[in-house]
Amino acid sequence: MKIFCKNGFRSFEQNSSIENMIFKTSTFVLIYFLFFCFVLFMLHPVKSYGEKIITLNQAYLYAAKLNGTIKSQRESYYQSTLLKWTAISMLLPNISLTYKDQRFHQNSPSSSSSSQSSSGGSNIFSFFYPTYGYTFALTQPLLNIPAIPAYYAAENSIKSSKMSLNNVSQNKLFETASDYYDVLSDANLVKADRKTMEEALSHMQLAKAKLKAGLAIITDVLQAKSEYYQAKQQYIAAKNKLKSAEANLRAIIGVSFNFKVVKPKNPVLLNNSLKQYIKLAYKYNPGLKSLKFLKKESKDEVYYYETQYIPKINFEATYNGISDNHFIPQGNEHYWTAAGVLTFPLFQGGTRIISIEKARSQNNADMYELVQAKRDLRADVVSGFYNIQNLKYQIIALRHEESYAHKNYKLVEEEYKAGVATSVDVITALAELASARHNLLAEKLDYYSSILNFKTLTGSFKRKLIRLSIDRFKY
Repeated sequence: MKIFCKNGFRSFEQNSSIENMIFKTSTFVLIYFLFFCFVLFMLHPVKSYGEKIITLNQAYLYAAKLNGTIKSQRESYYQSTLLKWTAISMLLPNISLTYKDQRFHQNSPSSSSSSQSSSGGSNIFSFFYPTYGYTFALTQPLLNIPAIPAYYAAENSIKSSKMSLNNVSQNKLFETASDYYDVLSDANLVKADRKTMEEALSHMQLAKAKLKAGLAIITDVLQAKSEYYQAKQQYIAAKNKLKSAEANLRAIIGVSFNFKVVKPKNPVLLNNSLKQYIKLAYKYNPGLKSLKFLKKESKDEVYYYETQYIPKINFEATYNGISDNHFIPQGNEHYWTAAGVLTFPLFQGGTRIISIEKARSQNNADMYELVQAKRDLRADVVSGFYNIQNLKYQIIALRHEESYAHKNYKLVEEEYKAGVATSVDVITALAELASARHNLLAEKLDYYSSILNFKTLTGSFKRKLIRLSIDRFKY
């Protein structure tokens, strides 16, 4: 077959063979590229959106490791451990070494006027009589009574800081658990609203079918559409609320990747009486224990200032080496001295009295704060105990209400299909079902949060996930 072109005739078969060769080559290159991409994907798989799953215990670990507030409080605890070394240093020796190397000099007049004109001055600056000396000194406290209450005050300060760290970490872990249950509740709310939206869509489609069959009026369809759009809006709002809750949880545990949550074991309380819970709170509440150590610290500080007038005894020794070839004929002299020094303070102005009064006033303030904290803790335990009991019975009632609303909706839907009920009845039953679902989920979340808060009050919310041995010095 021949085709006509401007420059003459060209073979159609030749053009076809060239196009087939180009097509085969491009196909081979494309297959090789796809195979290379597949191998690369297998070697470095990419996780899809929201693939990672975080349990509640893993969220605790992330918060303990990455939360900035806990890390900051940990550094404050480390700073408090340095106070005991301040007290220990009051009994440690002071050792020093002083070395001195000096030269004496004199100004002598010049010998000739030519030297004056050449040097530009009338005197010659010269060094002579080299002298050196060194002193090795030791001061060892033998009796320093204020070091004892200072050390005890530092120990109580460390215990108070440790309890503060426990308190801060416990609060942050409680917030982690609370936010975790918020995410879980919002995820269940999204599922419930999606189910409500699907039920509203099913009713709208049924109303349209009945309208086509002449068994319904246009008002029924419009009402069904309105209910569907309202359910869809609630579903979108629930999804946005879930994203906000996930952002709050990500912020407190210190991660930035997307994740999913799983349902943990629901928190429960032991079958103890209210009196037993109050005793547990007095014994194990971290905030109350921190105030107890703070009161002891201020009391030991009072003892520290009261012992400032007790005499101090130090042992002092020095070893001296002096070399002076000009003033000492022998050229060198080495000697040592030793002495016991007694220091008895007689009057220190108003410093000691003011310090003692300030320490006593702080001790009284800590005592008043401890007494008031006990009263507040008792009131919180009583209120939390009865609140949990009420929530428990409210959840039981709301479960029955949700079950009744679901059965009522199914019954009204069947009656509407049979032509006995109206579309308004179906929409009303669906709205009651959606409200019952929301109320049950909100009450469950309040119940779990109340239990976690009650455990925090009684000191049973213990998560030993933070290592507290931060002291970087060893005896």
